[in-house]
Parts: sequence; C-alpha cells; structure tokens
Amino acid sequence: MTVTFGYLAKRTLGGVLGLLLVIWLIVVSVDLIEAMRDIARIPGAGPIAALRLTLLRTPQLILSLSPFIFLFGTLWAYGQMARMSEIAVLRAAGLSVWRLIFPPVILAVAAGLLIATTLDPLAARLAETAQTVKNEARSGEEAAAKRPHLWLRQNEIGSDGIALLHAERYRENDPVLEEVTVWRRTQDGAFIERLDAPRALIDAQVLRLMQARRSTSIATTAPQIEAEIEVPVAIDLRLLDQDRQTADTLSVWALPETIRLMGDAGMTTTKFRLRYHALWSLPLKLAAMVILACAFALGMNARGGGTALLMGMGILAGFLLFILSELSAAIAEAAIVPVGLAAWAPALLAVLFAVTLLLYREDG
Repeated sequence: MTVTFGYLAKRTLGGVLGLLLVIWLIVVSVDLIEAMRDIARIPGAGPIAALRLTLLRTPQLILSLSPFIFLFGTLWAYGQMARMSEIAVLRAAGLSVWRLIFPPVILAVAAGLLIATTLDPLAARLAETAQTVKNEARSGEEAAAKRPHLWLRQNEIGSDGIALLHAERYRENDPVLEEVTVWRRTQDGAFIERLDAPRALIDAQVLRLMQARRSTSIATTAPQIEAEIEVPVAIDLRLLDQDRQTADTLSVWALPETIRLMGDAGMTTTKFRLRYHALWSLPLKLAAMVILACAFALGMNARGGGTALLMGMGILAGFLLFILSELSAAIAEAAIVPVGLAAWAPALLAVLFAVTLLLYREDG
C-alpha cells in the first residue's frame, strides 16, 4: 500500500508540476510585455526591472489558476497510466477505485492548505510590492495627490449614537481630513446634530473637528461655531485606503481584521468575506478537481478508444465548476444567498458529482 501510494502520488505530483512549469512560462512571457510598458515610465529602468516586476506579480496569478493546474495535471498523469495499462494492472492486483484516487486527493488537500495559509499570503505581499514598484511610474505629485471623498459610518464610543462622516479630501495614512461633515444620530435613526468643519484630526478614540459649526434639529437655535468639537469615534487609519484595497491583495490572516474594520465603518464586506471563505474552501475545491480528473481518466484504455472524448469531458467539467463558482459569487454579492454557502457549495457539488460518477463506473 505504501509503495503504491507513493508511486501514484509521485505520478500525480509530476503531472501537476509539469503543467505548473508550462503555465508559469506562458504567464511570465505575456506579463513581461505589460511590465515593459509599466517600467518604461520610470527613468533609468530597464529589462531587469521589468523582469523583477513580472516575477513579483505572477505568483498570485499562478495560485489563482491552481484548480485548473490540478485538474489538467491529474488528468494527464492518470490518462498516461491508463493508456500504458498501469491502471489495469493495479486494478487486477485488487486495488479499488477509491484507493487509486486516494493519493491525489491527499496531495490536493495538502496543497490547498499550503496555498491558503502560506503561499497565498506570500504572493499577496509580493503583489503589493509589485504595485509599489508600478506606482513609481507615476509623478511624485500624482502619487501624493489628495484622494477625493471619504464616507465612513462609525459607532460612537460610550453611547448608542452613530456618526456618519464625509470628508471632501484626504491622504492615505494621514490623520488630517479636509472639509468634513459629520451627521450624528441615534441607533434608531433619530437626528441629533450636524457638524461642519474645514479640518478634522483623527486622534486616539476621538475625532477632533477644528473651527466646527454645530447645527441641531431645533429650528430656533442658530448654528454655533466652536474652536474644537470632539466626536467619540475610533477611526482606524487603515480604513482611509480601503477604496484602493481589494480582497485579492489580502491574506487569509489579514481578512478577518479587515472585515471587522470595514463592517464597523459601514462598508460592504461581501467580496472580502467571499475571498475568506474561498481560501478556506480551496482544499475541497482542489480535491474536487482531482476526483473529477480521475473519474474521467480511469475510463481511458490502452487502445486509446474514446480518449479524446473523455479528456474533453473532464476539461469541460472543470470549466463548468469555474463558471458555477463565479455565478455563486455574483449571487452572494447580490445578497440572494449567504456568502458561506456561495463559497462552499460549488466545491461540494463537484465532489458529489465526481463521487457519483466513480460509483457508477465502479459498481454500475
């Protein structure tokens, strides 16, 4: 059993790594052209800088293709063994179909966990570095330009009030906001007051509005201008860059805190929660891909009859799973189904379909 397990795992790993190398070379070749265009804007930068930029941002793209790499790699490896009658010999020796698919499934689950917990965070950091390099192509004035319009919703500390904040201009990681308006209301929506200030400072556990004008709901009370008004809200400076932040640039370890911060600020977190569940469901998705590959590859024979059809059906099944995943994500973003269900359901359905197909082939 140990020898057979090792042999099947080695053949599967060989097919996956071989396909990974081919896809990596293709991706690098295509992305290098785009990198040359980006680097051309930086004075003194040459082909080496373009290659560095490509090598920094391709790992994340390669990891996003991992389900297809495992599907095609396993399909090729097991298809080769079937055409060389190795599968027939193993079956004649008494191995069931479940023992034949066990090694690639274990390999896929282990690879999925490694990608989700280690490789994807590393790729996200490399992609962030690549984005920093790319931003160097911009002029210094553009990179330091103030970003227009910031909207945040924060719960007030020590009370049941809510503060809705709008700033006309702000800079990334800068605690100073310009042309600020704050609407304060209760949890049930009752208006408390409106505050307007040309400048506001984000401080620990408080937002300080300078030369602020206070307007209340009492019509007989004229707006009052005060030198400083404090609003008891805790604004994290990391929220000021969420307009540029995308779910794909965050690791599975950083996503929970980001989701919490954005939720507290009243921002939509659907894409970030989808990304979080998608990473943790990756082992199951990779397992589904290899089971699908085995289900079609085990139907091949040494004479090659129907090989092209079975290979095509396996590839089609993989693309259908991809389409189903994208469709379920879109449905979740529309708030039709829960995020967790949308992320896990496609992989679960693929596993059930593949296992059903194997049961049909094994037992009729």
